[in-house]
Amino acid sequence: MDTQLDKLSYSVPNLALATDLSVDSISKAIKAGDLVANYFGTKPVVTRDEARRWLESLPNEKPERVA
Repeated sequence: MDTQLDKLSYSVPNLALATDLSVDSISKAIKAGDLVANYFGTKPVVTRDEARRWLESLPNEKPERVA
């Protein structure tokens, strides 16, 4: 069983590890309001359901490069 999927919430560094994305990418998504974090004091945590919702909202296709 994958223990990452069993978590109820993720810190930003742990969500970055679980998604194979950077801490900066996760932090930017939170700051942009695309990924909603809850706060334990000043520490942002992202629920499992919110992480899945956000990942599923990402585009299915690679964006075209703009020159």
